[in-house]
Amino acid sequence: MKDIKHKFKPGEKLSRAEADELLDELYAWTDGVFQREIVHGDFMSRLASGTLPMDTVRLFWANWYYFVSEINNFHGITYQRFLGFFKRYPDLLAAYADKIADELIHPRAPGHIAVVIEQGKNFGLSEEEMLECEMLPEPRAWTEWFRGLAYEGNLAEWWAAHQVEQCIGQWAAMCRKALRQHYGFSDADLVYFQVHEEADLEVHEGGIIPHAEFNRITLRHLLESGMADMRPGFSIGYCARMTMAYFRWFLDGCYAGSGAAEKTPAGVR
Repeated sequence: MKDIKHKFKPGEKLSRAEADELLDELYAWTDGVFQREIVHGDFMSRLASGTLPMDTVRLFWANWYYFVSEINNFHGITYQRFLGFFKRYPDLLAAYADKIADELIHPRAPGHIAVVIEQGKNFGLSEEEMLECEMLPEPRAWTEWFRGLAYEGNLAEWWAAHQVEQCIGQWAAMCRKALRQHYGFSDADLVYFQVHEEADLEVHEGGIIPHAEFNRITLRHLLESGMADMRPGFSIGYCARMTMAYFRWFLDGCYAGSGAAEKTPAGVR
């Protein structure tokens, strides 16, 4: 996807139907990439079959710990940066505050990072191993992509990149299923994946809308209000492409960095 089909000019306001058509195309493309390159990539294919070494899972998780701690910080930064826009839409402002709080206090303070630590311990990592992890280049690149958007990007760039949260929710469900079926973990051992599946895809905690749904609603408001213009070299399609590419590289980097490719059993891709 070089870009979405609808070519809008900076400041152009789309109708609700035009915005929905554009977003339907964006999300359909994203789901296609997710299925082809992530679900059927080496990391997730071998996890789903139970042939991914636990050493690879642990390496991934040490890097994921750092990514989650940073991305939650970026949400706080963007809340401050973009508050003016949300003040004009009180319903969105309330939902955005819920989203930020959800990241920091659900299911208990300090929020999702607490369950990342708990999950890592269930995988056999110490808190120090997660804290002191020197990130691989590919996971670091995804982190820095979001850091750049948080500090220098605009509203539309940030939310065009966050279409990935719908995929993250589906990915969490797949991981939980594979780890339960093939690696001997119980649902109680896989708390992070359940929390993230619910947060991204389901209404939870007394009415908090799914993060994926909130992201789509916000991007639609930007398209309808004429605020979806981007910096030169950026577009909605570009932000989506980069985000999905970095997601795949994160998994690929952990797969290669752990030597998993050399440990592939005979007959397994």
